[in-house]
Amino acid sequence: MEITRRGFFKLGFFAGATSALPAWAGKKLLTPREDAPPPPGEESFAYTVCGLCPAGCGIRVRRMDGRAVGISGIPEHPVNQGGLCPKGPAALQELYHPDRIRAPLTRKGPRGSGQWKEISWEEAFRALAEKIAGAKPGNARMSLAALTSARTWDIQGSALRDLADSMGRNNFFALGFPMSEFPGDAYERMHASRRVAFHISRARLLVSFGFDWLQSYPSPVEAQMAFAQLRRGPAKSRAEIVQVEPRFSVTAGKADQWLPVHPGTEGLLALALAKQLIAHGAHDKAFIREQSRGFEDFRNGLDSLSLEEVSKATGVPEKEIRLLTLKLFSIKPAAAITNRGPLLTQLAVHALNALLGNIGAGGVFSGMEGREGFPAQTDVWQKLAARPPEALLVDRVNPLFVSPAGWNGIMRQTPFVATVSSFMSETALSSDLVLPCHTPLERGHCSFHVSADGSSVLDAAPKAVEPLYDTKDPGEIFLALARALGKTSVPADYDSYFMSRVKKLGAENLFNASNKGKIWRETSAASSGKPYATPSGKFEFGPLTELLSREGAPKPPGGDFPFAMHLYAPLAFSFAEGAHLPYLQSVAGPQTQEVWETWAEMHPHTAGRSGLSDGEAIWVESRRGKIKARARVTRAAMPGVVSLPVGLGHTAYGRWAKGLGSNPLEIGEEGTGVRLWKT
Repeated sequence: MEITRRGFFKLGFFAGATSALPAWAGKKLLTPREDAPPPPGEESFAYTVCGLCPAGCGIRVRRMDGRAVGISGIPEHPVNQGGLCPKGPAALQELYHPDRIRAPLTRKGPRGSGQWKEISWEEAFRALAEKIAGAKPGNARMSLAALTSARTWDIQGSALRDLADSMGRNNFFALGFPMSEFPGDAYERMHASRRVAFHISRARLLVSFGFDWLQSYPSPVEAQMAFAQLRRGPAKSRAEIVQVEPRFSVTAGKADQWLPVHPGTEGLLALALAKQLIAHGAHDKAFIREQSRGFEDFRNGLDSLSLEEVSKATGVPEKEIRLLTLKLFSIKPAAAITNRGPLLTQLAVHALNALLGNIGAGGVFSGMEGREGFPAQTDVWQKLAARPPEALLVDRVNPLFVSPAGWNGIMRQTPFVATVSSFMSETALSSDLVLPCHTPLERGHCSFHVSADGSSVLDAAPKAVEPLYDTKDPGEIFLALARALGKTSVPADYDSYFMSRVKKLGAENLFNASNKGKIWRETSAASSGKPYATPSGKFEFGPLTELLSREGAPKPPGGDFPFAMHLYAPLAFSFAEGAHLPYLQSVAGPQTQEVWETWAEMHPHTAGRSGLSDGEAIWVESRRGKIKARARVTRAAMPGVVSLPVGLGHTAYGRWAKGLGSNPLEIGEEGTGVRLWKT
């Protein structure tokens, strides 16, 4: 082979460069991998549901010799129409994660020590049954409590119901993550049902109160599709979006207007808008007269609300409040949304929708058929603290991370804790028995979800891949526990139980033909459910009126802790999950370009008051404690507010989560007063 002068210098450069590398680098770079994977084998595809969040996106899993190697969306699926959020592809990292729990574990050292002994499933179920049988209720204690997530209805949920019936529904609790949920507490009080469909694309004006819905929507893909529909067509016909939020979020950046507001005062602003609409006769009088109850008392309860005081408390100028009132009145249909934050905010924002008359068939909000599931509760740890259980079963949630202040005490007071989890979370680490479960790709699915237009969708599909380790389907664990509690009607074979439920729902054909790609069936059309299940059959203003009589405006921070803390959930960490997956870590900060650590966004004025500069390592301190963060100084922030992402700061949860970043939930909640200083 002839070597040219240019080629000679190229070879020389490469040789010099490699000789300058450390010995280990040369070996890594130049030595062929001894464990190189074999050539690809037979290609096949499985169709199933993602399962990493409650949305229910349909996915196609590419397999080589049975191993999952790729994930894409199903274009025809009504929930996601082929789209996927970052969590979809990350399901592969969850499946092959090196830190997965591979067999049942029993504690052999102090709680939290990380000292475990592998045991068989027979031993695990026997130990669980013995602890349950020995748990006796008393005046100050309940015998057994179970904690699960407020997720969509599925076969595992059916097994949970059998378990709940065995142990008593009053001992069964659902833990939610408010930043990534709809305002279910408001729906429950004002509709007497959480089955409320939100047809976001029907709105011509969308006002969001403290809800970064393009990042934290329960179904991220649905949010992106709805945003595209809102922006479709000529500029004059596109919907207008107003974002009311302390932080210049992803949604605020895409909105037509960002209204900065002090953390925790969004509900107060919604009440001021309600008063303005009523005062100008701009509310829907026909809806109020025919479909609501308690309006007069609600209107009277707003009498003492001063626009000047609201402006001072929220930081929103009076002029902007009046202009937004005018928009709500003149642009139809208009809708107000929020997440499952403070109860006053939930109720006040949804009351705006009643005043605008956009609830009911054909409206932005409508009833929705389907199952209620396990509604999330806001005071779970308070209830358990008042009456601690003798034994606690934790199902795929991590209360020690999302509510560390309350749950640390409960865990200490509970003699026996068993956790169902695929990973060693903080809660699993502090348990006595850990029961490893399949990841979503390793288990069958039969579940209800909601499409972008509010239609109810039933999905049914077998597992996409065979389980890699000695793990079990969560439903099988629940049935074993139900049998231990004496529920003899529960079958011993989980596969038979699963298929009996599939047949009962009429989904057997979907399940058997899933390899053809059609795993879903629409079970009810949008707006087919009744909007209210209240005794009056109408929308109820009463719960908000009662709350107004008890609560006043949030007090602003001051004194030694002059800045207000605002918390938000990046899409990668929605539901406070995902930090254990490296891909999600790498996309968590799309605006600040921060990854693998916690950052604190603040206005230059806020940074200046504390003597801080952009990029510095800082302490964020409240009365509860302090955490480390990286200062990110930007004019796209409200003065006096420090915004922190939730999702990092784990003390467990695998090698890519443990010890990275800080958890702001350790030092407070939305609106907590904080101060800043250099590390």
